[in-house]
Amino acid sequence: MEKHKSILNRAFIYGDLLFETIKVIDGKPLLAQEHFNRLIESATLLKFETTLNTNDFMDSIEDAVSKSNLKDARVRFVLHRNASGIYTPNDNQTSYFVDVFPLTMVNKSVHLGIYTDNYKQCSELANIKSGNALLYVMAGIWAKENGFDDALLINEHGSICEATSANVFIIKNKVVYTPLLTEGCVNGIMRNVIIQQLVANKFDVKE
Repeated sequence: MEKHKSILNRAFIYGDLLFETIKVIDGKPLLAQEHFNRLIESATLLKFETTLNTNDFMDSIEDAVSKSNLKDARVRFVLHRNASGIYTPNDNQTSYFVDVFPLTMVNKSVHLGIYTDNYKQCSELANIKSGNALLYVMAGIWAKENGFDDALLINEHGSICEATSANVFIIKNKVVYTPLLTEGCVNGIMRNVIIQQLVANKFDVKE
């Protein structure tokens, strides 16, 4: 086991961060405005103070992708509270960084199991993409150990609310169902896009 130098950063110590994962195709970020809007809404909830605007967000993503020499990529934009203090920060100013990874696409049926060792609480914090991801980590390990491609998560009421990295939709009797945000699922960008497209195409959608 390699010994690492201590990292005195709230993002590392407390998971005091927000992130957006953006798909980039042919050098262009997809649904970038929607990702930025969700990031700022989540930042307001966590009392982050930031001067980040849409242009800064877009420029930083495009610059990072350009330096990576990847035309198709998965970008992780991380906004974190840049402060000292223990649990209570001494201020709410923020910094950000951008990581770029090769884009991998999964186009297959997946074998799902239901993870029941831990559950997700139904609160407004459950809807954001933060650094507090131990539930997803443990569910992912459980899925791997049990021969599943992914795991469905349950909330504090015992209802399925999402998968480890995706929202859930079910089609039954020509009606499309997906859990309400109050059931503890992440407020997914693609979740909202799919709902809008289904409604626009006259599908019966029930949250």
